[in-house]
Amino acid sequence: FLDVSGEDPRRGFSESLLKACGKRGPILVYNRGFESMCLSALAQQFPDLSDALVAIRERLVDLLPLMRQHYYHPDMRGSWSLKAVLPAIVPVLDYGDLGDVADGHAAQGAYLEAIAAATESGRHAELKEALLRYCERDTFGLVEIVRTLSKR
Repeated sequence: FLDVSGEDPRRGFSESLLKACGKRGPILVYNRGFESMCLSALAQQFPDLSDALVAIRERLVDLLPLMRQHYYHPDMRGSWSLKAVLPAIVPVLDYGDLGDVADGHAAQGAYLEAIAAATESGRHAELKEALLRYCERDTFGLVEIVRTLSKR
């Protein structure tokens, strides 16, 4: 889900998330705190979706503690951030090929530029594509981390 219309995306995101996640099974995340906080805020904002959003929050499984307890590679250089762990485990999935949107701070800036009314349509489309590539890398990266570690 990525809404760069400039309108409030929270309701659409919440509905999309509920549909995508279904009603059962674990939901893998990396550093649960942020996702948990956002789900709690959305549950307060949308009382009609509250129970379902809380149920999603309760299904979150955080891979960060698992990584900290059971994995280290020198290429991580002391960091357990996803940006350090992913290329250490799956080198072809580093973030170096993503251009200007290769980390969270850059993604935030790109999003703000994309939703700005003054952003020209060509630039808007470019930013949306860059954001989608960045989000895809994070998501696919979690899948590949689990897949790779499951083989070991």
